[in-house]
Amino acid sequence: MISTPLDVAAGLVDYVIDNPGSSAVLAVLGLVGLALAFLLLRLLWRVVSWLWTRYVATRPVEDILTIVAASIATGVSAQGMWRFSGDVLGFDGPLQLLLFAFIEVAMVTSAVRARRSMRENGRAGVDGLAVWAMTGLSAVLSSMDARSLPEAVFRLAAPIVAAWLWERSMAIERQRLTGRTRINWRLTPERLFVALSLAETNDRTATEVDTHRRLTRVALAAKKARALREAGASPRKQRNALARLDRAMDRAVEHTGLVQDPARQEQMLAQIAALYNTAKLTEIQPVPFWHHLAEERAEREERERKGAEAMAVLRDFSGRRVLLPAHASASAGVNGVGGDTPRDTVNGTPRGTGGGTPNGAAGTPRDTAGGTPNGASGGTVPTPAPRPRQPVTRPPRNVSRKPNGSRHGTAAQPSKEELTRRIAWLHDLVKTQPDLSVTDLRDKAVKEYSVSPRTAYRYIEQAGLAPRDTTGGDTAGDTPRDTDRDTTGDTPPDTA
Repeated sequence: MISTPLDVAAGLVDYVIDNPGSSAVLAVLGLVGLALAFLLLRLLWRVVSWLWTRYVATRPVEDILTIVAASIATGVSAQGMWRFSGDVLGFDGPLQLLLFAFIEVAMVTSAVRARRSMRENGRAGVDGLAVWAMTGLSAVLSSMDARSLPEAVFRLAAPIVAAWLWERSMAIERQRLTGRTRINWRLTPERLFVALSLAETNDRTATEVDTHRRLTRVALAAKKARALREAGASPRKQRNALARLDRAMDRAVEHTGLVQDPARQEQMLAQIAALYNTAKLTEIQPVPFWHHLAEERAEREERERKGAEAMAVLRDFSGRRVLLPAHASASAGVNGVGGDTPRDTVNGTPRGTGGGTPNGAAGTPRDTAGGTPNGASGGTVPTPAPRPRQPVTRPPRNVSRKPNGSRHGTAAQPSKEELTRRIAWLHDLVKTQPDLSVTDLRDKAVKEYSVSPRTAYRYIEQAGLAPRDTTGGDTAGDTPRDTDRDTTGDTPPDTA
């Protein structure tokens, strides 16, 4: 008798009524089992999501499909090795489970190593060869235990398909890393079609190809007609050549738009010019690329030679002493002779005695013989002139004052309150010591405020304790004009 869902529900209700304690325990265990199942499903979902994000989402679709197909083919190969290990080797139980797929595991390991070698060294190396060797070994061993020919072919094909998919993925990665393929085939369909004039190597349209061919026919027909005329061919040959040229020109004008397109006109004329002057190619002297290198080297050596000559001339000129002649005559003698040299005169009168001639001579310079200085027989004496010196230019020094008057830092003057306080201090000093002179006041002000003598004397003038005999006020100078130096002449000369 087949029980219905209602009968099952009625039996459960009767069991709960009859056994309430065990029913409660079973209910609690069921709830715990549901909670554990929920947690396991959640953990499984997280693991799958992490694997998808880490290994699947970042890969292209073709890589994922390659991995899936290779895994299926490897599984088929492993199933053949399971049967081979059981039927031929006699493995059974746990021993067969542990040892049947050792070739597939080694093949996958070699494939992983080959991929790492590709990423690090740019080539698969010996591990790539090991993948193909183990693939062939697994295919042969699996097919040896086949029970029919189709099964043997299937077991041979499965590992080879897995290895081929791995090789193609490696080729794509190799091209991505190195930018080149392993080999370039010389005989390809594209090259065969180009050799048979069935395809072209560029992407010209049909109109461009037809235009080029018609203009080329015109240029070749013109060259043929000119060659026959220059060779003195028979009139019949020349007429046939001109007729072919005329037909080619008519077709070019009709189908290429030669009359309206200046670019095509220039293209046709360029072809004709190149064909007419083919013989001139034998007269061209091509320049090798190393000729420019030789010219550059010669120019560099010439520049270096000229630079060395210029430096030698400059050193010779700088080491040579130039002697300039000094015009000495009766009106201008040596060492101030003649009475017109400023350095030998004092207040307009030449130094020495004897008729206004220096050195005490009577109109004749010292050490002269026969009217010639120093006993020379000529009228001039070459005297070495001092070498001209370039004026030394120094950058202007920005002199500033601190609030106390010393030169340092940026421009700063004492405030009005500070200046008033210093002047009051000078007045108090004079009241307490009335016998102080201006020089004593200046020295005390220098010692008290650490200022220069000029600044101290300016304070004394502003206090009215020193005479103001300067010209132009305090802006032109801080001391009277008849002082010799700013550093020492800070007081008038008539003060004691």
